[in-house]
Amino acid sequence: MKEKIKEIFLNSDHRFISGEELSKRLQISRTAIWKQIEGLRKEGYKFEAVRKKGYRLINNPDDIYPERIKQGLSTKWLGKDIVYRHVSESTQLEAHNLARQGVEHGTIIIANEQTNGRGRLGRKWYSEKGKGIFMSMILRPNFDYEQISLITLLTSIIIFDSLKNVYGITSKIKWPNDIYIDDRKCAGILSEIHGEQDQIHYLIIGIGINTHKTEYPVEIESKAISIEEKIDGSPNRVELITEILNNFELGYERFIELGFTAYFDQYNNLLYGKEKKVIVTNFNRKVIGLIEGVNQNGHLLIKKEDGSVKEVVSGVVEFI
Repeated sequence: MKEKIKEIFLNSDHRFISGEELSKRLQISRTAIWKQIEGLRKEGYKFEAVRKKGYRLINNPDDIYPERIKQGLSTKWLGKDIVYRHVSESTQLEAHNLARQGVEHGTIIIANEQTNGRGRLGRKWYSEKGKGIFMSMILRPNFDYEQISLITLLTSIIIFDSLKNVYGITSKIKWPNDIYIDDRKCAGILSEIHGEQDQIHYLIIGIGINTHKTEYPVEIESKAISIEEKIDGSPNRVELITEILNNFELGYERFIELGFTAYFDQYNNLLYGKEKKVIVTNFNRKVIGLIEGVNQNGHLLIKKEDGSVKEVVSGVVEFI
């Protein structure tokens, strides 16, 4: 019942809701309503109570406002500037616009909802209000184009570590950019660059994470999973965001110093579907075989039926 009351207030746009209205909607007494609200207060939710008006939610511990995120950051440069949108068409699109305007390395764009969230290969990322983490990081790296794909692999390790640290959740990484829990997708990464032949102007890393349970579209409902389905209680998005940003800055600097070698073994240990048969499609080319792992360049290694090993630079992996 407490979760139902919380959901009503989270979707109320901060308006007052009377005890009588709540009582009618939930078919419980006003005394029971009061007890549930007191329980929410103990969890960090703050309500304003006004006679003859009712209750209004004025602070939600899961609100992802920049001030709350910054309180948990120990970073030197990542997240010092955070752009928040209650609703965004796409944080990736906004990040490109801001990057072209010259914003600083480490600027973050985060939204509570996306109306046209994007995934890899032009796919849509389901981005319901308050149900996930939808953010993009703007970086201005000083390294070669070949290393960009490795940053995607690094980011997947960072998300794995953060889920483990905050919630004790053990996940796997589906090459190159997805995080899987119990054979279902929980998170995805989208890396995009802009530059010239010999210079990267900026790199944008988009992160989408399913945090709260929701009604997924039919086409993905059997393939998606949220953090909330794996823990007791409701996930705190601010806590996970700060963990990811703190870990990413440390990981990024370590990558600059040591390269992917520092993460090679960990990535291969976390790789989803090793020794399973797959078909990898890249445009009109297909490779069929067993996943062996990735090499130092982050390319997927597929062992074919004839025993030869094919190195795959990019493509869509499907299990068969």
